Amino acid sequence: MFQTVIFDLDGTLLDTMPDLMDAGNHVCQQRGWPQRSIESYRIMVGIGMRNLLQELAPAGAQDPALDDAIAEYLAYYGKHNADKTLPYPGIPALLSTLQEKGIRMAICSNKSDEFSKKLAEHYFPGVFQVVRGRIDGFPGKPDPSGVKLVMEALDAERSTTLYVGDSSIDIETARNSGIASCGVSWGFRGRQELEEAGAEHIVDTAVELLALILS
Repeated sequence: MFQTVIFDLDGTLLDTMPDLMDAGNHVCQQRGWPQRSIESYRIMVGIGMRNLLQELAPAGAQDPALDDAIAEYLAYYGKHNADKTLPYPGIPALLSTLQEKGIRMAICSNKSDEFSKKLAEHYFPGVFQVVRGRIDGFPGKPDPSGVKLVMEALDAERSTTLYVGDSSIDIETARNSGIASCGVSWGFRGRQELEEAGAEHIVDTAVELLALILS
């Protein structure tokens, strides 16, 4: 039985894709950049907001309009980040049960720290003991630094800690942190990427994830 569970946010707990895509395509539309399909966003999301905008900008990281585009994205997403976002099926019940069982829970995401905290409190008030997102000047996942800080805050042991995510970045993060990994097939990337990344466990439903955590 795991005593501590650290979750990714986008694609794992929340289906944020519609709002992320709307914000990105709003910026593209305003700037005359090509708009992208939802399948394109599934590949780009998860590497951090600045990297996402670099992918959208025609000239990438060297695009002279990049900083202005980032500010525009943040302003739009700040107003619309909960328009279409929803928890995945079974997630609220899963978290409620884990709370009842006394399992320590946290979020470690490459989403900005501000939006990670805002969405966690909006959709799951009072559930997570620690929520840590991407902070400027601090390495994001798959660097293990964020997860290690979360574990220190929770006084968690590596042998009883599980990291849950939907992408190869999440699996690599768990491996770099020396903890067990579980991939969720319902997220942005799918089962094949998780298998190729070497996930120790892969689940298809929240019920299966609960059984794994409590086993």
